[in-house]
Amino acid sequence: MTAPPLWPPDHAGSAEAAAAPVTLPAPQPTAWWRSAAEAGLFVGVVLVLDALWGAGDRFARIEPHPFWAIVLLMAVQYGTREALTATAVSTVALLAGNMPSATLDVNVHDYGVQVLRTPLLWMVASVLLGELRMRHRQQQVEAHEELRKAARRVSLLSRAHGELTTAKERLETRLAGQLGTATGLFAAARRLETLDPGEVLAGASELVSVALHARSYSIYLLEGDALVLAAGRGWSDQHPVAQRYPGTATLFREVVAAQHFVSVATPEGETVLNGDGLMAGPLVDPESGRLLGMLKIEDMTFLDFNLSSVQTFRTLCEWVAAAYSQALAYQANRIQDERTRLYAMKYLDRQTGYVTELALRFGFDLSLLLFRVEVDELTETQRLAIPAALGEAARQVLRRTDLVFSHEPPGTGFAVLLPGAPPESVAIVVGKLRERLAECCGYPVNCRTEVRALCRAGDGAARDRLRATAGVEHWVA
Repeated sequence: MTAPPLWPPDHAGSAEAAAAPVTLPAPQPTAWWRSAAEAGLFVGVVLVLDALWGAGDRFARIEPHPFWAIVLLMAVQYGTREALTATAVSTVALLAGNMPSATLDVNVHDYGVQVLRTPLLWMVASVLLGELRMRHRQQQVEAHEELRKAARRVSLLSRAHGELTTAKERLETRLAGQLGTATGLFAAARRLETLDPGEVLAGASELVSVALHARSYSIYLLEGDALVLAAGRGWSDQHPVAQRYPGTATLFREVVAAQHFVSVATPEGETVLNGDGLMAGPLVDPESGRLLGMLKIEDMTFLDFNLSSVQTFRTLCEWVAAAYSQALAYQANRIQDERTRLYAMKYLDRQTGYVTELALRFGFDLSLLLFRVEVDELTETQRLAIPAALGEAARQVLRRTDLVFSHEPPGTGFAVLLPGAPPESVAIVVGKLRERLAECCGYPVNCRTEVRALCRAGDGAARDRLRATAGVEHWVA
């Protein structure tokens, strides 16, 4: 009898072969016909011997009778039932057609005792010895059952030990992976501790990759009544990402207008995403409630997409929104651009109006130079080096009286107020800037420039015209 396994074989692991359940043969009771056949065979052999070499009385006068052998053998080997069977066969073989003759001086009772004495002794011996054998057999069965249970427990313990060892190795591997994830998460979180919005988006992309193990994700920023792609990772030609979600899009209305988190885990979320991602949530500053954009996960492994990852996604949305909102607030209030180390764009209009009033009052020339680098054909590394090179070239070429401001697009251009410089003299400044920028970058740089005359010396008509103008126009392509 085989013990049933504690769990299905496919969960046993590599230790199943070494810890297979032990199967022990249990003692089986002998069939009645088999014991009767053995007793008949023995009796037959004895009768044949009596016929050939005996007196022909079936050894009735021999004590002990030869049939005792089969009776006792059956009793000690098999038990009571088999011994009684052998007793019955021996009695029939001894007395059938071989009854002793009765005399007149022997009564019926004495004759019965004379005839049945040996069969009765066989019967008593069969019962006594057979019951002893049955008791021993029961003890043997119980001992065998205990041994089988012990073997099964050893097998299960061996299998459990193998499973525990496998689980321990998996936990060690997972712990090592979690330690690596925690280290990567800390490093990614450090990248959010910056006041540059661009760096915040880059750090947010890395944070999403580490925290959620996402293979494809996108960050959209709110511009007017549309969501515009700002950062992300994992896109390909086979799996492109939407560059823009207008205000009429279902995803825009659900995530931005209603500020709901959606995922394919619910039928409603699956309908909203419509195969365009797994999760999407609004980027809302938790302090001010300002809506900044949307974070969307397009692809991740099946095992990583669970309830824990959904909760982590919600937390990441708040975290990224808070960091980006803080960076925007700092950028709006800063005086100097960190990358170019020039005055920030927000002060251009104010300083232009002030210096223009001075030029009109005291009658000196004032020109505005707009300088922008064409970065479309540059590599990513070259683009990252442009802002610092622009600031360095401006500080080395321009005069101390010139006011230099970072201009749009951020990090690729600047605006210069040149007091006392007529427009025709600005061309010399432009040439020096191009040369110095090429030296700082180490390669020729394609630039676009525009010069505006804000005031000319002694130009009284320009005073009324410039006073009626509010601020300075932005870049004109």
